[in-house]
This record gives sequence, structure tokens and C-alpha cells, in this order.
Amino acid sequence: MTIGIIAFGLVWVPMLSAGTLGVQAWLILGFALMGMTFGPMGALLPELFPANLRYTGSGIAYNLSSILGAAVAPFIAVALWSAGGGSPFWVGVYLSVMAVLTLVALLLGKETREVDIES
Repeated sequence: MTIGIIAFGLVWVPMLSAGTLGVQAWLILGFALMGMTFGPMGALLPELFPANLRYTGSGIAYNLSSILGAAVAPFIAVALWSAGGGSPFWVGVYLSVMAVLTLVALLLGKETREVDIES
């Protein structure tokens, strides 16, 4: 899904330039990718913490990342849109760059399948 988001960010301008049908396709694809991202996150995030800290750890991690990452994204998007002369190109590039960072974090994360949850 993350690779799909990278590609999605890079095709913003062609999709948004394709009229009503392009914008509808952009919305459908964007919301579908977002939904497919949030589904596995509910299983992945708690696995990062020991069993006795899972609820608190995943709750704090999710909410702090929302504040630090997602809360500033609209401001960055507006600044990039303005710097691009009203073109959404740099906003799409920003989305792709953030998805690349996510992909790196996912690849560096450890697999917890074999970890004993009792310890």
C-alpha cells in the first residue's frame, strides 16, 4: 500500500487535470489507499510494544504521531501549493516523500511473530 501511495502522490496533477472524472478517480483511489493503510496499522502498532504496555504504548504513539505529523500536513500542503503557483504538484511530491519515509520505517521495523508475549 505504501508503494501505491508513493505512486498516487506522483500522479496528482494528471488526475486532478482530467476534469470531473479525474477528480472522482483521485478521491476514490485516495480514500481506498487511506483505508487500506489504516487497517493493518491496527495490528502493526500494538506489536511494537510488550504485552503489558500495548494499549498505552500504541495509544500514545498513534496520538502523538497524529499531532506531530498529521496536524502540520495541511499547513505544509498549503505552503507547497502556494509556492508552486497554485499547482498541486509539490503537494503530491510531499505525500510521496512522506510515504517513502513510512516505507523505510516499515522495512526497518522488526518482526514480532517469534517474540514471546509472556516476557
